[in-house]
Amino acid sequence: MNKLNFGCGKDIKQGWDNVDLQKGKEIFKSFDFNKHPYPLEESHYDLIYANNVIEHLEQPEKAIYEFWRISKKNAIIHLIVPYYNNKGAFNDMTHLHYFSDHTFIKFVEEPYTINKKRKFKIHSLTLNPTKIGKILPKKLREGLSLFIGGLIAHVDVKLKVIK
Repeated sequence: MNKLNFGCGKDIKQGWDNVDLQKGKEIFKSFDFNKHPYPLEESHYDLIYANNVIEHLEQPEKAIYEFWRISKKNAIIHLIVPYYNNKGAFNDMTHLHYFSDHTFIKFVEEPYTINKKRKFKIHSLTLNPTKIGKILPKKLREGLSLFIGGLIAHVDVKLKVIK
């Protein structure tokens, strides 16, 4: 199984291709994530993991389409991003984009590609609660999160590649 740890930083995973903006002895490749196409082999990966990375990119949708290009059929793209109304999403001045669960639902259901062919389906989508959010039952927490910030920390989504 070919696995890519995209934007690994110091989170080096053994048995994975670890890529980042910075260079390092355990980093497989270093490159600018805002330049496309990525210098990675087409249809190569079975699993791509990007933890708190795409919110920093100029065009996150282009990065996700690059993930599609370098993925095999039925590969999983695992993305973790800050939830849009959590204060933590705004604490980092390098964050350029904010996400909700509906961001990914719309992205998958209304493809931005020219031919409008679907390239993904949602394998799983979870709203990870904050410490305070864990106190509330899931249904109440997710309903209240539309009006009260600080209940949801991250959107954790796994997209299945359609080819």
